[in-house]
Amino acid sequence: MAFLDRAPFDPAKAAPTERTRHMLDAALAGAAAIAAGRERVEGAALTLKGQRDFQTQSDVASERAITAHLTAIFPDHGLQGEEETDIDGTAGRFLIDPIDGTTNFAWGLPFFGICIALVEDGETVAGVVYDPSLEEAFVAERGLGAFVNGRRLAINRTLTPDEAVIGASLPVPGQVKTVPVEDYHRALRAIMDRASGMRRLGSAALSLCYVAAGRHDAFFEDGLSPHDYAAAALIASEAGAIVSGFDGAPIPASGAVLASNASLHPWLVELLSNRA
Repeated sequence: MAFLDRAPFDPAKAAPTERTRHMLDAALAGAAAIAAGRERVEGAALTLKGQRDFQTQSDVASERAITAHLTAIFPDHGLQGEEETDIDGTAGRFLIDPIDGTTNFAWGLPFFGICIALVEDGETVAGVVYDPSLEEAFVAERGLGAFVNGRRLAINRTLTPDEAVIGASLPVPGQVKTVPVEDYHRALRAIMDRASGMRRLGSAALSLCYVAAGRHDAFFEDGLSPHDYAAAALIASEAGAIVSGFDGAPIPASGAVLASNASLHPWLVELLSNRA
């Protein structure tokens, strides 16, 4: 008997539409590339892309495998990867994060995801986040709902802050861009003092998917890129979460993302926007 109640992973049943099945297949190709190169990560030097922003050979290998799959299936689509891919297209545009949670991955922590979002006319219309460690595929298509391994996700609980488990980033210097860092720390402390518990797991994409699955009741992080959050934000939204910026408005260019159970959203907006 499985310790946790998780739907078994069957790639043929994990995505609700043909295009999300192709996107999941691309994510699985990325996972295979990661697995093939995993032994080379141990003890290898990390490439530093920016302040505490790492890259491994597996990030690049995963992105190349994903890109090869998507360009074969969707030759008229553009692709933009977090590592190196930038391909123009005449149809929609895929955003790729080949390993969200690279620090976890490089340090041997089994919590990272492969993210693919499809954007059309400025709107995310489909998203896949695959967790290769647990073999969980989070999938959504706009208007059709959100799923994990083919099982529909739905958030319907009413919670008080005292009952909530909330995910958040503990930001590195320079990551907080939307509000003064002192205000962010003040909000973080206020939430810690009230919530049932807080978690910092190290992958924004999977943490947002955990909101969709009810494993977090909310999650927030600043300084994210659309590669990090686009797919997962759609999954959370399609499951019934409210997804916004810290002030309750649409997610800003600075990448402040808040996803939460509807009953918690006003309280979190009040704290994170410094209105309290």
